[in-house]
Amino acid sequence: MWWLTTKRKENEMNLLVIVVSELDYKEDVFLALQSVGITKASVFDAMSMDRSLESEYSLFTGFMKSRAENEGEQLVILAPIESPSIAKELLSNLEAAGIPLKKQEILHLAVLPVAFCFDQSTGLCE
Repeated sequence: MWWLTTKRKENEMNLLVIVVSELDYKEDVFLALQSVGITKASVFDAMSMDRSLESEYSLFTGFMKSRAENEGEQLVILAPIESPSIAKELLSNLEAAGIPLKKQEILHLAVLPVAFCFDQSTGLCE
């Protein structure tokens, strides 16, 4: 399959997606984003699917563990980045700050390639 062997250029545009599931670490994540130069991020409040089902359909409540008031709340962070290496540096900075990423389910992170983008300051990228 050709798309598995095609190497992307390091300077192509990417979209960083972070889902923070442990909100106690929200400020640490924001500081780490700033430390790697990410300033054009959008942050959305979200809810895990389990929590959404539990609150919308009382039928499911009996099947799931009782939860703390804010359990299931999440933050979704989207940010354009030039290189996946920025995301790796972000994770390194969080670990250096003592955030137990490998011991607790604090966040999920993905870097997605962008085929086309535009904004006023940088123009068109393809």
